[in-house]
Amino acid sequence: MQIKEVVKATGLSQDTIRFYEKQGLISKPERQNNGYRHYSHDIVMQLNMIHRAKTLGFSLKEIQELTALLFSKKLTQQVMAEQLLIKRADISQKIQALEVIRQEIDDALAGRCEHRKQLNKNS
Repeated sequence: MQIKEVVKATGLSQDTIRFYEKQGLISKPERQNNGYRHYSHDIVMQLNMIHRAKTLGFSLKEIQELTALLFSKKLTQQVMAEQLLIKRADISQKIQALEVIRQEIDDALAGRCEHRKQLNKNS
C-alpha cells in the first residue's frame, strides 16, 4: 500500500506517518523497485493503534514505550490493562483539577470572587 492509501485508511497525514516512522513508532516500510515506500497491513494496524492511543490521551513517549513492547512481543493484555489504569487515574486527576477551576469561574460569575473589591475600584 502506498502512503496515499495509508492516509485514507488511517486519517493521518503523510507528515504524521513519516514522523512516526522516524520516531520508530512503526515498522520501517519496505521499498519497492521504484523507490516508493510500501506499507503493509501490519503497519496500517500499528498506525491505527497509535492514533487510538493518542485519542485516549497517551503521550508520544508513552506510545513509544507501548510500541517497543509490542514489537518485542512483550505487550500482554495485563501490561496494557495496567497502562490503561494509570492513564485513567491521570485523567481523573485532571478532571478534578478542571472542576476546581470551573467552580472558581462560577463563583466569580456569581459575584463571589475574592478580588471583587479590587475589580469594583478599577471600574
